[in-house]
Amino acid sequence: MIFLESDGLRVEIAERGAEIVSVRDGDCEYIWQADPAFWAKHCPLLFPVCGRLRNFAYTHGGKSYKMGNHGFAQRMTFSAEQLSAREAVFTLRENAETLAEYPFPFLLRQHYTLEGRTLRIATEAQNTGEAPLYCNFGSHEAYAAGGDFTDWSVRFAKREDLVLTEQNASGQLTGRRIPYADDVQALPLRPEMFANDSLLFAGLRSRAATLEYKGRPAVKVEFPDYPYLLLWTKPGAPYIAIEPWNGLPDPADADGDLAHKPAILRLDPGESARGVHSITFFPYARG
Repeated sequence: MIFLESDGLRVEIAERGAEIVSVRDGDCEYIWQADPAFWAKHCPLLFPVCGRLRNFAYTHGGKSYKMGNHGFAQRMTFSAEQLSAREAVFTLRENAETLAEYPFPFLLRQHYTLEGRTLRIATEAQNTGEAPLYCNFGSHEAYAAGGDFTDWSVRFAKREDLVLTEQNASGQLTGRRIPYADDVQALPLRPEMFANDSLLFAGLRSRAATLEYKGRPAVKVEFPDYPYLLLWTKPGAPYIAIEPWNGLPDPADADGDLAHKPAILRLDPGESARGVHSITFFPYARG
């Protein structure tokens, strides 16, 4: 386990999945504590896919592979190096387990820097092989949202005409974009919003979204490098996930070829893709 500390915050990051498992300020815990009655994860790192593959499978080079929701990085043990009391880097390379479901040599790096009360997260994927590599990555941080869920809201940095990128019951894209809310900045949260799983927004003008409790900021997520933002919880659960992605789930009619996946990144040998997002934790009083 790696610990970072600054300005009263204590951040705990596990080698398994390079996953944030706690951010505390005194007795205030900002991160969902993985109650298995609802969802037994905290903040999984998504790689090499975001969302669900059709039938949890894909093809590449004439071969078929199975892969679970959001890929395998979340269950892998990363190498961890603590650079200082406020900085750490986690790395993952291909191994026998990853090659069985993803036939690419790669280097995945997750770099955490705590600056004041802001945690900066730089994710980088590099193709270390000799043929093109196809991947996506994203984050899935879930924030504790106890009490009355309707006391919570998400405020976008700019006013938005929100349009949903529709997903079916199996988590695949339907091809439809559905107007959701016009000219909004603060979006009040209600459990029934998530009856059909996550809300997937593309084309946002905003590059930041703030989770608010009774109108007061609790957590601000800035995502300048990510084109998609998802909001998700399980109805009745006391958390909300704010998720920047650079990839998409499979369409319902996907042909299964990984190279044809919408928004997939192609990295040529030696090439890298990098995305940065940051999370600012505000002192606030609940209740």
